[in-house]
Amino acid sequence: MKKLITVVLLVFAINAAYTQTNVPNGDFENWHNIVVNAQLNYDEIGTSNLDSWMGTLNSLASLPFTMGGPGPVTVFKSTDKHSGTYAAKAVSANFPLGVSTIFIPGMIGTAVMETAGVRALLGKPCPDCKPLHFKGYYKFQPVNNDSCAMVLLLSKWNTSAKKRDTIGFGKMVQHAAVTEYTQFDVPITYTGTAKIDTMTLLVVSSAGFNVINFMGSIGQVGNTMYVDDLSLDYPAGIQQILGQEVAVNLYPNPSSGVMNVELSKEVKNGTFDVYTAAGKIAGSYRVSQLKNTILLDNLASGVYYYRLMDGNQLLNTGGSFVINK
Repeated sequence: MKKLITVVLLVFAINAAYTQTNVPNGDFENWHNIVVNAQLNYDEIGTSNLDSWMGTLNSLASLPFTMGGPGPVTVFKSTDKHSGTYAAKAVSANFPLGVSTIFIPGMIGTAVMETAGVRALLGKPCPDCKPLHFKGYYKFQPVNNDSCAMVLLLSKWNTSAKKRDTIGFGKMVQHAAVTEYTQFDVPITYTGTAKIDTMTLLVVSSAGFNVINFMGSIGQVGNTMYVDDLSLDYPAGIQQILGQEVAVNLYPNPSSGVMNVELSKEVKNGTFDVYTAAGKIAGSYRVSQLKNTILLDNLASGVYYYRLMDGNQLLNTGGSFVINK
């Protein structure tokens, strides 16, 4: 029923000032259980480890004893929802690690835990995406006047400076308690015109997070946030699918110049756009059948990224392949 309502709302949104794009599993209906050992297991967002557009820091629980583990589980599947069956519950916690204690915020979004460095790797490839608003529903239970945050960052890799340039940014910080599900609406401000290559989307139960160095995170243990029904607003007529609407299989990979592109379903007006690691488009190829062959012999050796389009609809993005001549 929830999915049907989402489809109906999307149809109406196309005729409105904005087009609404649902964040992949932003309704938090899909979860899978990860077993660490006989005494410890936890729920993770998505149907499997391969369904990971959004992630959490829960994999800290898989840290072995020799590395100071297990770490805390900070995001939980909850039946206290805005709609549907489930929502996500994020709770900040401490992680005693040797002689130090690291504060771990409850974090949901485009974050992958790098357990070796005890830090999060942020962002998902999102070529040319320019949403106008980041929205969702939340409740918040602060501890000692701590705050929660909702953040959307659009960036591009600067090959000369070897750093990320911020192109668009939006952030909302909430200090007071929110006892009933309430919609948040974060407008995105664009300060640059370069083509975006990466989106970082985060909802965090403690706003004093530091994803580069968790040692620098601050906040209150027990700060609790409930989140449901995340979405992005785009200008009218532009619909961007952030998840993999059409699966893509490439082979051989690496390739010397001839690439087979297999699609999980036929695409009426499909184009397979190829980008360099610097985000510059290197070629655009028509693909529409389940099996397609494209010639890439004009590309130099290196790593390339792709996106699959159907007209103005983004069907798949972020995958990579190697040219090796």
